[in-house]
Amino acid sequence: MKKIQVITAVFLLMTLSFASAREFGLKFDDSGKIIKPDQEYLWRGMDDEKDGFRESAFNNFKRAAEYGNYHAMSVVGLYLMQDKDYPAAHAWFKLIDLGKIPNKEYMEEIVNNLEALMTADQLKQAQTLNAELTETYGSYPAMLKRAAWKDNFKFTGTNIKGYIPPFLRIQLNSGMEVTGANLKKQVDTFIYDYEFDFGVGEVTLDEIELIDEGESEQ
Repeated sequence: MKKIQVITAVFLLMTLSFASAREFGLKFDDSGKIIKPDQEYLWRGMDDEKDGFRESAFNNFKRAAEYGNYHAMSVVGLYLMQDKDYPAAHAWFKLIDLGKIPNKEYMEEIVNNLEALMTADQLKQAQTLNAELTETYGSYPAMLKRAAWKDNFKFTGTNIKGYIPPFLRIQLNSGMEVTGANLKKQVDTFIYDYEFDFGVGEVTLDEIELIDEGESEQ
C-alpha cells in the first residue's frame, strides 16, 4: 500500500527528536513527498480495522483526526454510530466541512438518518459535545497540532527545533533528493494550507462499511 524510505543524509547527518515515542516522525515516499502524520495514522487505522483490532483502529483514527483529517473524523463517527452512541457520533460528524470531502451526499444522508433517530435532548447533548470536541479537533487546534509536529524536528547543524536549514540535502533510497527548501515548502503547505487527501489513490467514505445494513432504520 505504501513504501516508506529510510532517510540518509548527503551533506550532513540528520537526527530527529520526538515529543513521544508514539509520535509519527519525518518520512518520505518514493517520490520525495513527505508522508503526512494524519495519512499514516489513517492507514494504520484502516489496517487495524481489517485485522480486527477495533480499539487500536479507533485510537489511530482519532490521532489522524487531531491533524484535521476529515475521513478519520467520519470513521470515528461511524464507530460511535455502530455503538449506538448517537450524540457522540453526531458531534463528530459535525466537525467535518462537507464541502471538502468526497461523497458529500453520502455523509449528509448519514447525518440526516442519524438525526431522525435522535431525541431533542440527544441533539442538544450532541451540540455540547461538538463544542468540546472543537477545542481539540477544530480547524485551529488541528493547525497547531500540525505545527507541533514540525517543531519536533531537529537537524544536525542547528539547535533550533522545527528549523529546516536551507542547505539541507536528504538522499532517499529511491534515488530522489529532497532539499531543505523543498522540505520547508511541503511542511509549510501541510501546516497552513492543509488539504484533505489520502496520499495514494482515491478513497471515498463509502469504501469503509462499519454499519450493518438497516442500522439507520432502527
